[in-house]
Amino acid sequence: MSIDTEPVIGILGGYGRVGVTAARFLAAERGHRLRIGGRSADKAWRLARELGDRAEAAVVDARDDQSLAHFTRGCATLLDCSGTGFSLRGRVRASVLAAGVHYVGMTDDGGPRTAAGACSAVLFTGLSGTLAGWVPRWLAEGLDSATRFSGWWGGLGAIPPHTAVSCLLGRRNAVDLPGDDRPDDAPLCGGSPCGDEGAGARARPLPATRESASPAPPPGPAVAVRRVLPEELRQQAYLLRLPQVDWHEVLKGPGVPAFLDRFALRHPAAGDGRALMAAARELAKASLRDSAGSSPYQVMYGTLDGLTPRGTSVRRSALLHCTDVTGLVGAMASLTAREVTMGRVPSGVHVMAATLPPRATADWIVRHLPRTTARTTEVPTGEPGMGTPASPTARHPG
Repeated sequence: MSIDTEPVIGILGGYGRVGVTAARFLAAERGHRLRIGGRSADKAWRLARELGDRAEAAVVDARDDQSLAHFTRGCATLLDCSGTGFSLRGRVRASVLAAGVHYVGMTDDGGPRTAAGACSAVLFTGLSGTLAGWVPRWLAEGLDSATRFSGWWGGLGAIPPHTAVSCLLGRRNAVDLPGDDRPDDAPLCGGSPCGDEGAGARARPLPATRESASPAPPPGPAVAVRRVLPEELRQQAYLLRLPQVDWHEVLKGPGVPAFLDRFALRHPAAGDGRALMAAARELAKASLRDSAGSSPYQVMYGTLDGLTPRGTSVRRSALLHCTDVTGLVGAMASLTAREVTMGRVPSGVHVMAATLPPRATADWIVRHLPRTTARTTEVPTGEPGMGTPASPTARHPG
């Protein structure tokens, strides 16, 4: 296939923090061209020139239907990193799908989840929920059945304002659960007791990893641990027929946990887009204050008990560790846009957690993010110390 016949991925908000990251990851791959869009012609063209001969640029205003239609003409997929999706209440997605173009949105735009035409739409619903929905699928590959999933996610770093919108929407759809019913699987607080910080927060140790020779490292002293059930994990529990699931969020603060407590008590109404955007900006500022002077990180760890095709009971574990929250979001965005463009996502409206290819996502993240580790291990249940890798350890040099 020549460059001229390769499908075009348009990136709305292409020179923003997540947009730039996604564009660079996509530019490093072959099989598609890029169109960088935004209201600043200079910024769009500067990035397009940096990305090389497979990238072009165009001026676009997502709030102007005619401008958006002109930008998407000739595109196979639109990756919306502009942050306008929710404030426009799904209007961008509706316009793109009506033009026969696939849509990947980096905010849950609040629009309907029902199918509209033959194209695909994928929505990012927050980092915690996306990881909680993707990791069980990663661990379940090749198993005949699964019985229990348990995992946690922790992070520290500045959250981009528009990513914060999805975090808050995902939190609204999650179910808060009591946190003390399983002490053996409780998230850690840097190896020492910590006091409670806010409603529903219990600071405890991170989950032990007895089945792995290399235990998952704790993400440092935690301010709060919350046991939640994200919408994405509920969906995967149903599809994988998992009778038991657990998910914890480990939040280092104090700003972010305190803000989330306030948000839980008086979160904006579903239709109050202006109030939600204000709350997202407050969350972004709190994350910036919390991470000042500290090294950023994102850590995810999960275990899945199941049965192999040979009838062996096993426990699989997965560890993902990286140092860049924007990079991790951008990696998921870019891979999803590529999967949709290549026709690997069926028509209809989906959440990103359900469309990320299980093992290929870990490979993609490691390939594009420096200082990143993604690893799975497997041990027969009841036979400690006899671990066999479910997939090779992946580590990006750097």
